[in-house]
Amino acid sequence: MDIRIVWNVRAARGDWPVVDSDLALDSPLRSAVLVSLFTDRVAPQQPTSDDTAVGIQSPSGPTGSATADRGGWWGDAFADLPIGSRLWQLKRAVKAGTRAIPREIEDICTEALQWLVDDGVIASLAVSAWWSTAVPTMAEFSITLTEPGNSAPQVFKFSWAWEGLT
Repeated sequence: MDIRIVWNVRAARGDWPVVDSDLALDSPLRSAVLVSLFTDRVAPQQPTSDDTAVGIQSPSGPTGSATADRGGWWGDAFADLPIGSRLWQLKRAVKAGTRAIPREIEDICTEALQWLVDDGVIASLAVSAWWSTAVPTMAEFSITLTEPGNSAPQVFKFSWAWEGLT
């Protein structure tokens, strides 16, 4: 068991709930998925062509400014592979067409969760993203993971919304 993380969509942050004066417990795989997806991963110096297609640009501006921020966690300076995902970069994205941002979400989530495959925690990973039919400024995505020796996959569903996106 692992500490349960409850995601607060409005505040865009996770929290640890307390039950009977103790931290609530949950599946370690679910906790790993939440940390991997919703911790800000450091952005690369040069965005990929898919990144630029949705409006993600190279960090620029004076040191310390918001436009120069590459995000990430300070502990990644000592790690071979950064943790988290680059979903936070999508706040700069522009909705152009119907497929560019969902494809970018799939790429970002796959990048963030690949360590689970590399470390043998899961045998397979599939990510699917699409625009919500109910809320035009919200993308929804599902993560399907299959653990080694288990034929029944676990599916995690999430959404990501932008304010002011048209």
